[in-house]
Amino acid sequence: MIRPNKRVNRMLEYFAGCRFQKMDPIWIPALWNECGYVSALDIKDGEILVEPARFMVKHLQYLLELSSDYAHIVQADLDDSVIYCSLLRYSSAWDYTHTGNIQSGTFLKFMILLPILKKMNVNILYLLPVTRYSNLNLKGDIGSPYAVYSLFDLDENLHDSLLDGMENLTIHDELATLVEACHLLDIKVVLDLIPRVSARDNVFIAEHPEWFYWIDVNALPGFQPPQIAELEFFAECTPDRLETIYRSKETLSFLNHFRLPPNELDLRLWNDLKKRALASGESLLPLIEHEMGITPAPAHSDWINDVQPIWTDISFFRLYKDPSPLVRPYLPEGQPPYVLFDTIKCNVYPGEEPNRELWDTLIEAASFQLKTYNIDGFRIDIGHTLPVPLLQSMFKVIKEIKPTAILISEDLFNRNHREAAKTGYNVMLGSGWNIMTDIRVERLQDYLRELPELQIHVFACSETADTPRITSRGGTELARLMTVFNYFLPNGIPYLTTGMEVYEEQPLNCGLGDNTGGADIPKAFFNTMAIHWASESTLLPLLEQLQQMKRQYANLLKPANFYLSDSQGDILIYSYYLKDELFSACFNLNPDQEQTLRTRLIYPGHKKTSLLLESEQGGWNKHSYDGTYEMRPYQALVLFMDLIK
Repeated sequence: MIRPNKRVNRMLEYFAGCRFQKMDPIWIPALWNECGYVSALDIKDGEILVEPARFMVKHLQYLLELSSDYAHIVQADLDDSVIYCSLLRYSSAWDYTHTGNIQSGTFLKFMILLPILKKMNVNILYLLPVTRYSNLNLKGDIGSPYAVYSLFDLDENLHDSLLDGMENLTIHDELATLVEACHLLDIKVVLDLIPRVSARDNVFIAEHPEWFYWIDVNALPGFQPPQIAELEFFAECTPDRLETIYRSKETLSFLNHFRLPPNELDLRLWNDLKKRALASGESLLPLIEHEMGITPAPAHSDWINDVQPIWTDISFFRLYKDPSPLVRPYLPEGQPPYVLFDTIKCNVYPGEEPNRELWDTLIEAASFQLKTYNIDGFRIDIGHTLPVPLLQSMFKVIKEIKPTAILISEDLFNRNHREAAKTGYNVMLGSGWNIMTDIRVERLQDYLRELPELQIHVFACSETADTPRITSRGGTELARLMTVFNYFLPNGIPYLTTGMEVYEEQPLNCGLGDNTGGADIPKAFFNTMAIHWASESTLLPLLEQLQQMKRQYANLLKPANFYLSDSQGDILIYSYYLKDELFSACFNLNPDQEQTLRTRLIYPGHKKTSLLLESEQGGWNKHSYDGTYEMRPYQALVLFMDLIK
């Protein structure tokens, strides 16, 4: 069978033709040199200086050679998967020219990282938004990738200038080439699809202003959802709370900010503003704000009394033309379209008039991305709030194009696993990120007890792109311990946030589980930043060890064989037992004190204990002859016991 590598070969031919042309050399992290390029012009401080065309020829040849080690598996085995989450503009960002300025990562530059992903045994690459995003209402110096301007265009910053001389190449081709390169290494590619919100000045506004909720522009300063004093912090908007919400004076004041969309408010002025923007090239939204005094309502959390600030750069799509029948009795007469806790959660509070044209456009966007880039699925942003009929229609189209599609739900709670599986998802974020913000034996035990019964796979992770880094909670020792913890969980897919492999401490975002006290620190979602790729210490050897072990004991590490062993002080233990074999992962969760592990208490009667792995770099423990191990603070041990009677 001839493998489909036409795009990669075409790019290889282009760079081969550029080898003797003048291209300024670039600096790259030495860690990226998996292809063994030996013609570096200079080497210093964890970087190498390379001639880009020659380096890319060597690298692309290496990718093609490496691909022979991998069979292209049509459907990912989720029991034997590892997910890597990347924000492309950040993952491969670097000061390539040593001018003191970080240059954006690109589709091409990220291809250099693919062999590193395979060293970590990654087989699912989850890409945070790569679509074109808005430059209006910027957060930070660069703006959020979730402020999507268009679902059908890509972020132009992800184009690589090294490809400027390549004929008939579009930025869509660049992403498709990256996807093809991933497929050569048996890595599935999942894109972030954003069907619930859009940038407040998005491309749809000109033709479909009624797809959004509008407020008086004077209400914009300090705009926020109502605080409901009668309800607790971070309360869920359940039907029994609707009357309390809508009888609140704060809610009535909030509803009073909303206005009709511009085409209904003043059709003649609206048409004049569109013509003016088209003729002058001006941005349409500022004109609407100045001339009509309205603006799309910024988005906010669907949880009552949430501390998260509003998202000033995005606005919710108006997925129904009417409010839910459950809330109509509480609304003032003539209330313009509005968005609040209940209207956000269209899955629970659907209206009776779906906005079919908008639904069709969102489904078309998913179809376009699947067909154009040959990706393998989507993570549906805020998908748990979408109308179930919309999701089902979207999933039907996706699976007609890609029957084995990976569909990831953002749902934050394991308790919703049945609903997510029934809807059509096969992976969900789950509760791990939250549980691991407070690492204690009892909390982790409660989390572990529910995992074997889940009907869907969940992310096994101590951090995500929306949380602070695990290293900011306990340094590299805790990062290594939690990496081991998450690797063998039943129904859990080890999930690596880009930068974890070099113990990155800078967050991409802190919207969940914030431990900064709301400090205004740089975040990769909003600021120009680079990962500390020149770091001398990495997680790579540990990750390689873990995967080798997982495959060696694959028959033992099944949910049906999982059980929670009794803790020993601050030592948490979970195990897998089958016939005469016992696999135990042990974790000292005490950050300051050593703890004694007694293996005879894990399973009395065993004859022999083998130490398979310890999380500390360099190794400290030796094989035990009396069945005890002194575990250092934040140390993990993996043991194998056989000949049990």
